[in-house]
Amino acid sequence: MSRNTRATPGEGGGWFTALLILALLLTGLYAVMAVVSFRFTPDVPSTARPVLPMLGLLASAFAAYLIAIWVALRARDGYPLLAVVVLASVLFRVVSVYSWPILEIDIYRYLWDGATVLEGVSPYRYSPQQVLSAVPETGMPDDLGRLVRLRDGNAAVQTVLSRVHYGELPTIYPPVSQAVFAAAAWLTPSSAGVLARIVAMKVILALFDLATLAVVVTLLRLLGKHAGWSVAYGWCPLVVKEIANTGHLDSLAVFLTILALFFAVGPLANDGRRRVSRGWEGFGRTREFVSAVLLALAVGAKLYPVVLAPLFAAVWMRSVGWRWASATALAFVAITVVVLWPMIPSKRVPPLGDFSSMVAGKEDSLPPPPVDTAMNPQNPTSGLTAFLRRWEMNDFMFLLVVENLKPSPEVKLEQRAWFSTIPDAWKAKLLAVPSRWLQTNPSRTAFLTARFLTALAFLTILAALVWRARRSADPAIWLQAAFLVLAWFWLLSPTQNPWYWIWALPLVMFARSKAWLAVSGLTMLYYLRFWLAYHWPDQPVLGTRYSGGTFFDLVVTWTEYAPWLVWLAWDSARRRAAPSTLSAGVNS
Repeated sequence: MSRNTRATPGEGGGWFTALLILALLLTGLYAVMAVVSFRFTPDVPSTARPVLPMLGLLASAFAAYLIAIWVALRARDGYPLLAVVVLASVLFRVVSVYSWPILEIDIYRYLWDGATVLEGVSPYRYSPQQVLSAVPETGMPDDLGRLVRLRDGNAAVQTVLSRVHYGELPTIYPPVSQAVFAAAAWLTPSSAGVLARIVAMKVILALFDLATLAVVVTLLRLLGKHAGWSVAYGWCPLVVKEIANTGHLDSLAVFLTILALFFAVGPLANDGRRRVSRGWEGFGRTREFVSAVLLALAVGAKLYPVVLAPLFAAVWMRSVGWRWASATALAFVAITVVVLWPMIPSKRVPPLGDFSSMVAGKEDSLPPPPVDTAMNPQNPTSGLTAFLRRWEMNDFMFLLVVENLKPSPEVKLEQRAWFSTIPDAWKAKLLAVPSRWLQTNPSRTAFLTARFLTALAFLTILAALVWRARRSADPAIWLQAAFLVLAWFWLLSPTQNPWYWIWALPLVMFARSKAWLAVSGLTMLYYLRFWLAYHWPDQPVLGTRYSGGTFFDLVVTWTEYAPWLVWLAWDSARRRAAPSTLSAGVNS
């Protein structure tokens, strides 16, 4: 991607006007989506929800977004351009916040967790199902009793509690996120209804989202890149939908991560050529420590930023040498342990039980806890363990691996992948050693083996990216490496929820291939799965043997990912074949 694309004095006004028109168009589209969102409330039957029209609105917004990037990079760089981008970004979020979450209900968990923390109870201690089914009685633990009284004393809270997804499991969200949930609960009046609580939570998460945009703008200025690149994050329909509308907490972790990167790589720009970089001189070596603290807090908000730790360690070593870098790394580890301490299980807390009834997060959830343990505290890591061991959704690369490892007799014919081509005799040999180690059923062994293989592939990519970046003093190279680490972590994950792509999106302008810009649009095809599951819950789709959800998992995901991967591979090969005609480093 080009570093700077500046308009000539004569043409700058035209591009600027075009950008204003696109901003108004996107505002209208987001406003329509906000109105249509109230057709996705729980009282609307699933088959009556306008999923396809909503996908059409998102597709239109994404097309306008891509055009806006192209136009913004041809407008004259400067504060007027930046003002339009930022003000429009704020407007999009203001328009979208007062809306009903579309096809996602994670926010109910956030609301319940926040209410639990305000009651002085750990959200890792009892699952929502335990609280919902508990009957007040003598001998009930005091902390559970407080939650039961909260449930019975507030109709809105009871409604929120009843709508928590996978309520059989305790929360999976780390303590820093819990602090934000509690802050939202504290700021919301106890008399507030369900929608008011949802909007209040989304406002806070949208503010973190806008703070991320501010860091992105600062990074662009620091590195001398065109301000138009801020459109790539600020105007992205995926970001607006998943944070301002749906209210996903990822905005908190993304903000802390991008701010940590800013403090880590910013000093590398202190070469005397960039006016903005001179401010780093006053920080001294504390800037590395600040980046370590921020990264630890990011891990405490959502665990994924830990994959960037090796890259941060390499940046610190590059900036201040191995001794100070080692001390900074130790500080990061220590702060991370302290932050995550509430999630560490106690020996006296029993495990939740077997997770085998959960089929990769795509079908049935866990059964309720046994009656005789209904009031017992949960293992704080039960929810996270279930997520890591069983969840699979909207994936492609992981899907190719796991479906070619599952023994055919273990998979129903109507769920058997058409691309599973490895003979069962080979599968048996591949799974023989893992089966002896894991002592579990073949399907679960296949899932865990696939997790190991894709994790190994990711670690190989991570090592290569860190090795390639370590000799460079260009902060853009390090930011490109950070983008690729997060991007490939997402691509190799079994759970490729669309909002997880936001982890990498603030750095997409440092990628070498324009193919990466398409991901935030393609991944929204995930919402087609709901429509297919609503209308073909048990019936084959388009003459195949697959019902709605399975048809999406095994067929539609190929449309979502395969052409894009071919484009990415072709673009990479093209650049390698003609290095003399393409910019080196991150500028291509």
